[in-house]
Amino acid sequence: PKRNIDILKEALSAKKRGQVFSIAFIGVNGVGKSTSLAKTAYYLKTKGNLKVMLAGCDNFRSGAIEQLATHAACLDLPLYEKGYKDDPAVIAKEALAEAKARNYDVVLIDTAGRMQGNEKLMRALAKLVHINNPDVVLFVGEALVGNDAIDQLTKFN
Repeated sequence: PKRNIDILKEALSAKKRGQVFSIAFIGVNGVGKSTSLAKTAYYLKTKGNLKVMLAGCDNFRSGAIEQLATHAACLDLPLYEKGYKDDPAVIAKEALAEAKARNYDVVLIDTAGRMQGNEKLMRALAKLVHINNPDVVLFVGEALVGNDAIDQLTKFN
């Protein structure tokens, strides 16, 4: 990391400034991005008493939106999603606008998993980050990946 991050402190600070705090969850396929997002949502909701919205921007993997909808229902949180169509960068932008309009404090953006060598998906991720400028881009990695972690982090950065 380039800096130490206290997600709760930063989200509460953004709330005081009247801003929506956003986190984009990125990483390779199957490492637990959606589950980590749900755990983060629970933490922010219960420890910070923050209004959290989930943004379903993984319209690549079959079942991704349904998985996020299940997390949202269990956590009693709203999910902004457009199904399996539209540009994930646009979906994230719309989710952020919706959150601001409805006075939400935090938007957690779920993205499609991708291998670091998949240039098309990596460009789509770069576009999502560039257009939406999330407060935090959180790489979710797998502990057992070994030396490939260096390549993953380098390319995701």
